[in-house]
Amino acid sequence: MQHLPSSYLRTVSPHMEQVRGKVFINPEWRTCVLGTRGRRGIWPLILLSTLALVPQGAAELGPMGMVKLYYLGDCLPSTSPILYMADDPAIDIVAVPATVYQSYFTKKEVQKALRLYLPKTYQQLAEGSVILLSDVRADTLSPRWLEWFSRAVDEDGLGLMMIGGILSFGGYADSPTWRTTTIGPLLPVEPIDGEVKSYSWKPVVKAPDDQLMTALPWKSCPHFSGYNKVTLKDGALLLAETSGSDANPFMAFWKVGRGAGFAFCTDWTPAWGEAFMRWDYYPDFTVYSVYYAAGRKVPQDLGLMHLISSARITYRTERDILVSLINLIDRLGGNVRRLEEMISDADAIRKRAGRDYLLQDYAECAKDLQMARDKLKEINQEAAKVRARAFLWIWLIEWLAVSATLMITGLVVWNVMIKRRLYREVTTTRMT
Repeated sequence: MQHLPSSYLRTVSPHMEQVRGKVFINPEWRTCVLGTRGRRGIWPLILLSTLALVPQGAAELGPMGMVKLYYLGDCLPSTSPILYMADDPAIDIVAVPATVYQSYFTKKEVQKALRLYLPKTYQQLAEGSVILLSDVRADTLSPRWLEWFSRAVDEDGLGLMMIGGILSFGGYADSPTWRTTTIGPLLPVEPIDGEVKSYSWKPVVKAPDDQLMTALPWKSCPHFSGYNKVTLKDGALLLAETSGSDANPFMAFWKVGRGAGFAFCTDWTPAWGEAFMRWDYYPDFTVYSVYYAAGRKVPQDLGLMHLISSARITYRTERDILVSLINLIDRLGGNVRRLEEMISDADAIRKRAGRDYLLQDYAECAKDLQMARDKLKEINQEAAKVRARAFLWIWLIEWLAVSATLMITGLVVWNVMIKRRLYREVTTTRMT
């Protein structure tokens, strides 16, 4: 499992200090990550509670507005699209670890996460936009949560997303089926109990005019290594299916009650979706699928939107590396005040790009993101100078210390080993 960069470190509220392990915070997205002891030795177990970066006045920034997403399941930052979603200005995400399986999470840890991160009242849940279940066992959620989720979709218009993996849809081995829960009737596909297929296949688009299909170049999509066996329900829209003679629904969507249901019948995490995660447009798809389930318009300018998505990811990566460098300079005794001010200026430009995005002024958003990245390059150059000055003082101090030690040692050696030749030889002593 990958370690989070040092820019995520920070202390949080007292109730979180009671959790075993360390607590991490990303100050830009206010992302909370709790590291605890895993089931196999001391593995960091990531419990995310993510609140996306909300620009000032975001509530007034139509026409896109914010999508409130509850992401339940395998939401590890190293093996899921959680950071891509948290990085999107239009998604306000709360991630809840809920995958009870081997090296993921124990049932006790999942129950604690559900208590900590899910809304305390039904009204709070109903104010959300999308509920996403990724590799979640059907017996993980209590009857109360199952009833709340299904009611929120049916009566209050939330979108429901189910992402595959062997624990989803019809379940696998000792994992029960979702078909018999109150969630099952809301899905656009009918799970086949305990049926999964493991072989290589590629998506075949069946709804070429649908906005989710036209937004991305599906011909370049890599292969998957398996899928959940399901059948399409009457009235559901089949967006894509698996290749081969035994075609199976891959993506399906329908309107149900006042809400909507979206099925992605394979993994978008490692195992079945390992190659898919390396697709250039993987970050774009994971974000667009949330828009789609929430009933929001999916952007159609492939080139520009991919440029913006890539720029956001690159900015986050470059910023984390730069913050790590500044932390190093600070430990070396360098003056980092100016660098911190420059980082704040770059973040302000990044936030402005987020406001442009919500206003759907994508050209201006791309321009601001480029300005923010240029600012980071300027900071990097300045940081190199400050680091060089800090190392110069270290080298000078070390040189003086080594030189002084050499001089003192030399003087001692001279007096003890060399100068002794000038002593007069004594042939007799008083004792003889």
